[in-house]
Amino acid sequence: MRVMLLVEGYNAVGGIAEIVDSLAFELNRAGHTAAIVSTRDFQAQRSGYERRPRPGIDCIYQEIWNRKPLGIRHLEALLRIPWYRRFGGLAQILRLWRPDIINSHLWAWDRYPTVMSACVSAGVPLVQSLHVTDERGRGRLGIRGLRALGRAAAMIAGSAATREFFAARLPAARRAHVIIGGVDGPAAASAPAWRRARPYLFCACRLHLQHKALDVLIAAFRMIARDFPGPDLLIAGGGPDFHHVADLVKNSGCAERIELLGVKSRDELRALHSGALAFVLPSRPGECLPLVYLEALAAGRPVVGTDTGGAREVIFNGENGFLLAPGDIDGTAVALRRLLDDEPMRIAMGGRGKRLVAEKYTWEKCAASYLDVYRRCLQNESRTEEARA
Repeated sequence: MRVMLLVEGYNAVGGIAEIVDSLAFELNRAGHTAAIVSTRDFQAQRSGYERRPRPGIDCIYQEIWNRKPLGIRHLEALLRIPWYRRFGGLAQILRLWRPDIINSHLWAWDRYPTVMSACVSAGVPLVQSLHVTDERGRGRLGIRGLRALGRAAAMIAGSAATREFFAARLPAARRAHVIIGGVDGPAAASAPAWRRARPYLFCACRLHLQHKALDVLIAAFRMIARDFPGPDLLIAGGGPDFHHVADLVKNSGCAERIELLGVKSRDELRALHSGALAFVLPSRPGECLPLVYLEALAAGRPVVGTDTGGAREVIFNGENGFLLAPGDIDGTAVALRRLLDDEPMRIAMGGRGKRLVAEKYTWEKCAASYLDVYRRCLQNESRTEEARA
């Protein structure tokens, strides 16, 4: 099967790009042919938070046109332009690469009409994966852009909460398949612990304060730092707000205990997870389900996160971690205190999280679920063609 995966900013650190990268790797390993078409994140190039893709993954960088609303300012949208010109490079790639199916992970609603029209014109079924539920996806078209997905062959939601969000706005999304991401379980389990003289709490994410509440994390750590002089706080990742986060650290009153590590490789991140006492990442509303929660659980570490999006689908409060309300600094500090005070509880929580991920959330199982959706779409397409004949 030839599968084309569409995504925004594959070259930048981020959970959606990591899902696409891992999915492409697993599809190729299973004997299929997967390639990625992505817009380019130019800020990632300038600011030094480019991701490190796996060797052997083919990616074509191509701008995917945002459809503009009709109006006096956009009269060109009324012109009858041939589809292969209107849809630009994407249409040309479809004609040359000839995929059996397209799986879009694009989150910008303004791009959905373009992609849907290109797929219909090329006769290729579209599977749309839904990840982002905050305002940034709505764009200028808003719900009109989202309605284009009513013609998709299938939809996949990254969590049940994400499906509920889109189903309230698009009836067709009620039938979306829920497929949570995965991790490389064996690699996580065998990763050596990060070598460091002092113990540490760990956080890893894209440093973007619109989505990651690193201000909450730093404030909560400041509240416990005096009572727990042993552990430090390590934060890995890069992003557009790196310097802003550095200022938060500088002004925290405990800057000597907080270290910004920058962008790390997959192996380095696994080692950092393995050596941590616990993982902590507060988020803001609009997150689907941070993939890094699964990575921490796979390493046998309890997770302190935010009860937003699909977090509660993998973090069970008091069992393998703690979930706090968005912006809850005091609650985050209390959760960290409990974990640092009670080593047996911390170890038991980590063990439960590790077993959960091993049983349900490997990339191999995730890719198999995606392939099942692809096959159903192609079977339905074949039946439709037979009926027409």
